[in-house]
Amino acid sequence: MRAKDLINYTIPPLKPSDSIDKAQSWMSEFHVHELPIVDNGNFLGFFNENLLFDHFTGAEKIEDYQFMGTGLFVDQNEHYYELLKKAYEASSNLVAVLNEDQKYLGTVTIQDVVEAFSKMSSINSPGTIIVLSMEQTDYSMTELSRIIESEGGKILSSFIENNEQQPGKIRVTIKLNLENGSAIISSLERFGYTISSIFGKGDEELIEKERLDTLLRYLKV
Repeated sequence: MRAKDLINYTIPPLKPSDSIDKAQSWMSEFHVHELPIVDNGNFLGFFNENLLFDHFTGAEKIEDYQFMGTGLFVDQNEHYYELLKKAYEASSNLVAVLNEDQKYLGTVTIQDVVEAFSKMSSINSPGTIIVLSMEQTDYSMTELSRIIESEGGKILSSFIENNEQQPGKIRVTIKLNLENGSAIISSLERFGYTISSIFGKGDEELIEKERLDTLLRYLKV
């Protein structure tokens, strides 16, 4: 999913000439702590409510403040992983999206990205979840798919993460389309794969939450 697919068009951009009162009113109305600043289609940065605490005499317009997050934007075709990484690096909840001409298209919120991630996952599909532990050099999705499909199964989704307890190893989480994955598990074990966890119906939500938490944790690095 690309950045342009996640734009939240309900969040309005401010103009440098807008008043501080307008910024406060909009942030309250749209329940956000910051708003993008755009001038003639050019993204200038964000106006954060924290700036209001430094309100000084004579400051009546947005342009009277130093804008924040001037580099907090991504290209419209950027993957949402990069969007999340940008947001976390800047400790921001919003990221601007620009087109190929560097013109402002809109803003994406972290909440929108998380919601999209949840919808993209296979959380609502019935099936078995298995977690494999292996050396990084032993990982081959082609081989795993071959074994699983030979037993009549299909991979609905997969996720790979480093095993912090065992450096050099990875954990591969696979969601299968079968609620009874015993034949597939036995086949994987015959081929030398180590099954570290098995989850059945009712455990999917926990796994998806762990996947999202892991994703966000690694994006912070």
